[in-house]
Amino acid sequence: MSIIFRVLIICTLSVAADAVAESLFNFAASTPEGSWAVREVTTTDHKGRQTVTVTRQKYLGSEQRQGQTYYWLETEMDNYKLKKGKRKPEGEHMVMKVLVSKEAMNSDPANVVNNLQGFGQEIIMQTGDSQPLMISGGGMLAGATLQAMGIEVNYQFNEEGTETIDTAAGQFKARRVAGSGSSSGKILFKKIEIESKSLMWISDEVPFGIVKGENTDLINGKKQTSQTVLMEYARTGAVTAITGEVMQMPF
Repeated sequence: MSIIFRVLIICTLSVAADAVAESLFNFAASTPEGSWAVREVTTTDHKGRQTVTVTRQKYLGSEQRQGQTYYWLETEMDNYKLKKGKRKPEGEHMVMKVLVSKEAMNSDPANVVNNLQGFGQEIIMQTGDSQPLMISGGGMLAGATLQAMGIEVNYQFNEEGTETIDTAAGQFKARRVAGSGSSSGKILFKKIEIESKSLMWISDEVPFGIVKGENTDLINGKKQTSQTVLMEYARTGAVTAITGEVMQMPF
């Protein structure tokens, strides 16, 4: 349970810092079944220390349950310390595979993608070579976690026109979206307050939408910046990284 709880905390804070309060891209148009995208997020803390997080997002396929359509989405994540231009692995490789409803994706895809654990009907997590664990009713668990942590999020986003953006994955005409707001909560009795300003560039040409992002956060008054960039993508070929027999998480 400790692994799951740590992952939920990390994901919850990430969503609080980068919350998306409205639909910013067309999931059906941008993300056909089998598509994937790799992005790198470089973060610099208030002491100048840098980390790089490499994420691979995938749309693995759909299935029918009780007359409704659900999507299997998956995120792989690797973290590195960055020093003098060199990367040193930090922590283990993590995979989160989540089953979300088509209805949720159609109504608010950006929020779902940034908050998978909050919308997931089933969540499968695997860290390193450990046995993958499944949580059923994941959205309810995440909701209870959010409530217990006292998370409050207040953000506003506005489109500011279009720009041509160059990335490692190519050049895109993207919508520029500016956002600002605040979030707060408690982790292990410590209060966390975040003030954020962000810029995102969104394109329906790219799976999951985001081409580039820039964030400036004040976390309990300490400045942290991050830059997100699209590295590569494709509209076919996505396969799950979950390996081994999945075990139901006991509660």
